[in-house]
Amino acid sequence: MAWHDTLLALKQELADVRSVRQQRVEEEDAELARERDELTATAQSLGIRDLLSEMNATLLDGRGELETIVAWDSETLGDTPEPSIVALGGDEEDDEDDSDVITTVLSWDEAGELEIAVDLGLSEEGTYLQINGIEIRPEREALEKGLVEAFRDELDL
Repeated sequence: MAWHDTLLALKQELADVRSVRQQRVEEEDAELARERDELTATAQSLGIRDLLSEMNATLLDGRGELETIVAWDSETLGDTPEPSIVALGGDEEDDEDDSDVITTVLSWDEAGELEIAVDLGLSEEGTYLQINGIEIRPEREALEKGLVEAFRDELDL
């Protein structure tokens, strides 16, 4: 009977540990969802897609292609909110930092393939904004200036 009592006690201990782990996972998932919602709201408030669309219309006469990639949408394939949003495929072992980024790309052909890629993401330090790999302040004015500079750089102006 001592053996069976030990197993029952261990079973209860295991149930308690699993319960604590599950609660921690649910809390982390809720926090990640909140951070991703904030990131999406920031992308919209900065008007990243609108600015790139305006650049396409004004500077490229609409010849460019605009694509938005929301990395975490790969977890919910088929539930993309807009046809312009493309879900990335990937395995679950990818670095977690890679899954917390919204990338918007304006690409066009002008004596070769050119592009401006804007990444808005989460890191351990907080929210970051990059244009073609160069970090800038996550503010509208800095974004506008950075986009103009990126366009000039792409065309060697």
